[in-house]
Amino acid sequence: MAIEPASYQVLLKDGPFEIRLYEPMVIVTCRETDVDRGDGFNRLFSYISGSNQASLRIAMTAPVINYFEDPQSTTSFVMPRQYQLQDLPQPNDPTLQLRELGKRHVAAVIFSGKINSRVIDQKTTELQGWLREKNKITAGNIALARYNPPFIPGFIQRNEIMIEIQAE
Repeated sequence: MAIEPASYQVLLKDGPFEIRLYEPMVIVTCRETDVDRGDGFNRLFSYISGSNQASLRIAMTAPVINYFEDPQSTTSFVMPRQYQLQDLPQPNDPTLQLRELGKRHVAAVIFSGKINSRVIDQKTTELQGWLREKNKITAGNIALARYNPPFIPGFIQRNEIMIEIQAE
């Protein structure tokens, strides 16, 4: 079964780096206590599995996104494109929040492998250096996007470090 990816257009590709234009999307988000343990992931998965006010099952999409915001990180699931914010049922879990993200420009570095804090720091540094070379100004927080379940071997897992940038 194919997993629907978030919708975007690649505006610039330079090796593992991309600048993208993302279409508007709806996400369901929760605060994350431990990215490695996946507490947030489990609460979000419960929501799409029917733990919502309509008992509606919602298809899994990719990527799962961790936003590294100060002081609290979050985990988010992108909702399938068929849904608008008003179409989605409210979560039974009061710690989950539905919200809409508008059209935006995002820079990303794509890589494979298992995730840990060292890899996140290294890829963040690489992306920030590339953005300086391209004279791009960031407009958001660093995010980690993961496209595969954890049981997929690390060498074929697709991951990205992303950050919103100012449009030109």
